[in-house]
Amino acid sequence: MTQNSFVSSNAQFPTPDQVLILDTETTGLDIKTDQIVELAAILYSVKHQTTITQYSALLPAQDNPAEHINRIKPAPLMEITEEQVAESVWMITEMAKKAQVIVAHNAEFDRKWFGSSNNGKNLLPVFSNSNNEPLPWVCTCTDFKWPRQIRSGQSLIELAAAHDIGIFGNHRALTDCQLIAYLFDRMENLNGMFQMALRPKAWFKALVTYDNRELAKKAGFKWIPELKSWVRQMAVDDTKELPFMVNQIEFCQ
Repeated sequence: MTQNSFVSSNAQFPTPDQVLILDTETTGLDIKTDQIVELAAILYSVKHQTTITQYSALLPAQDNPAEHINRIKPAPLMEITEEQVAESVWMITEMAKKAQVIVAHNAEFDRKWFGSSNNGKNLLPVFSNSNNEPLPWVCTCTDFKWPRQIRSGQSLIELAAAHDIGIFGNHRALTDCQLIAYLFDRMENLNGMFQMALRPKAWFKALVTYDNRELAKKAGFKWIPELKSWVRQMAVDDTKELPFMVNQIEFCQ
């Protein structure tokens, strides 16, 4: 096994008592042209491993090209008022103030819609804690190591099924939040999992040949055509376990 060695930040984030589980449904993948049509959140107690509050709301749009995926019809989206949007955003903002971390599956995707993208006429805020400090994000897809996962980067549905959690309902934002909550409910050492997930991270490029590209793919690295490289964000400490060398691109925490 090859050895990767990097100097990481000594900063440590305490295990959160409460987290905000967040999910979105969007009209597409591009934050410049698409928008969020559904936003859902669960305030979850890590300390007691239980859901405290859950909330879901539609956001306005004139069309929904992704209806075949999220099954949200355009008609109700066209009737959402600015007052309803303000109420929904306020509700989740207040939930966020009670949390120390935001949790999402594929957090990289969800995070980019907040604070930088005009969602129709609305700019969705960066959610902050009670001290008005932006909440850090952690990803259940890439940052957590689940007891029954078979590879890095598994889908939420695959993880739920592997842990004997029933899959129900449509592919909607609150449903996905609930699946994450149910996964947390079943963990024997959830505090320890958060301690591992919140370790300092960086973006890394896999130093693999074309013939060895499957090693990078299996380790959760994604091919980025613009960089012509296999790239992944991961905990700095975990690079020591990779069967290939990597280059650190950018530090994250």
